[in-house]
Amino acid sequence: MTLPALEMAGITKTFPGVLALDEVDFDCRPGEVHAICGENGAGKSTLMKILGGSYRPDGGEIRIRGQSADFAHPQQAKAAGISIVHQELSLLPYRSVAENIFVGREPSRRGVLDRREMRRRSMELLQRLGAGIDPDRQVSTLSIAGQQLVEIAKALLLDAQILVMDEPTAALDERDAQALLQLVRGLRSEGVSIIYISHRMPEIMALADRITVLKDGRRIWTKSREDADIGAIIRAMVGRDLKDFYPSPPAGKPGHSLLSVEQGGNTYLRGIDLDLRAGEIIGVAGLEDSGKASLAQAIIGDEPLTAGTIRLGGGPQAITSPRRATSRGIGYLPGDRKREGLLLRQSVRDNALLTLRSMSNFFTRPESGAFSRDRIDEVLRVTDVRAADFGQAVDSLSGGNQQKVIIARWLARQSNILVFVEPTRGIDIAAKAAIYEAMRSFANTGRGIIVVSSDMPELIGISDRILVMHQGRIAGELPRGASEEAVMALSLGIDIRQKQEALT
Repeated sequence: MTLPALEMAGITKTFPGVLALDEVDFDCRPGEVHAICGENGAGKSTLMKILGGSYRPDGGEIRIRGQSADFAHPQQAKAAGISIVHQELSLLPYRSVAENIFVGREPSRRGVLDRREMRRRSMELLQRLGAGIDPDRQVSTLSIAGQQLVEIAKALLLDAQILVMDEPTAALDERDAQALLQLVRGLRSEGVSIIYISHRMPEIMALADRITVLKDGRRIWTKSREDADIGAIIRAMVGRDLKDFYPSPPAGKPGHSLLSVEQGGNTYLRGIDLDLRAGEIIGVAGLEDSGKASLAQAIIGDEPLTAGTIRLGGGPQAITSPRRATSRGIGYLPGDRKREGLLLRQSVRDNALLTLRSMSNFFTRPESGAFSRDRIDEVLRVTDVRAADFGQAVDSLSGGNQQKVIIARWLARQSNILVFVEPTRGIDIAAKAAIYEAMRSFANTGRGIIVVSSDMPELIGISDRILVMHQGRIAGELPRGASEEAVMALSLGIDIRQKQEALT
């Protein structure tokens, strides 16, 4: 039998008052994709931080190719051939793509930084990922998906023999995700051991050779892909069946128009026509460069429309800034919640209050009305934000609970329209179900939601209608329950009706 590339035996880790890992066993063989599944808080990240040298275990042993290893620093793990692509990006925003890929490993020539070599190697790595990103481009100008690809390129530069990928496709559209999955298959064929962490079940079933499920810091089981199915994985993760993962469709027809755009356009958009009605959830699909993110930015006033008309409740409105959008009843959940949506060191309660106060009185104590502590706490409870105390820092919560804090913020403000961008990025399957239910409940009160997502099953499962973007335009509209093939065809600019007519 081939010696495992990695063995972790009896790994235990305790934080104050919390047993994060309880004698967890895990191994990965050369040329294998071993998936790890589990809810947020199951212990996945802690186990990988121990492997990567960020944490020291309280008990257990790590063996690399049969030799005992003890990593006191991430550099020691890298030197042993371990590379980790973290879900939380760690890029330098005001440096170039090439500088980020080579940070800490800059090549030199005769004692001088060799920028030409950095650019050449960066181009090779990005092309290997199928990404047409300019190595000289400043990272801060990239989308979250682009930044994710740069993070992956950093890991590939190490030429590691053990590669950990934590939610690598969470921010990627279908095209980029498929390119990445093909890369993973290629690395596996080269003998690289890949530990793949994802909440996207179809990816797990398409890639994994074996699957391990963690729950509450314990290993529930490890099975070959052939011996596991999605239902069994979900039951092991959450301890129950998720028969109704997506909420039921609305009982009645949509009501009056809440938001309409007529021939809207700006630098990134052209000829946009859409109508969001009371009680609706409209999904927006498309490839990364399709204009779907720009559509969200236009509606919230961050990239205002310079042509066409926006109407709210029938009356024309000039949405020229996010502040104006907020005052007109439009709320926004950004794709990068930590950078754009939360004050991480402030409390859960203060984050929920963020749009109810101006910054000038943000630190005053809430006393009454919309500012009442009791009222805000009740909204947080209704939204099922799970925290020991709403006075604790929001960065101590799981990703799913952080998302729910942002939803609670807009519920407290009584917004009529919510614009969600990647609402469940990096969130476990149980938290996803809770957020979907909260979204449907919001719409059922006569309000409306526009959801921009690169997760196609998500869009199909929660949307009453799906708008598909292509080259800055709405390429077409699909009904609830449309097929992934139909969505992808429109994303690529293929007219479904013409295709069907040609076949007949």
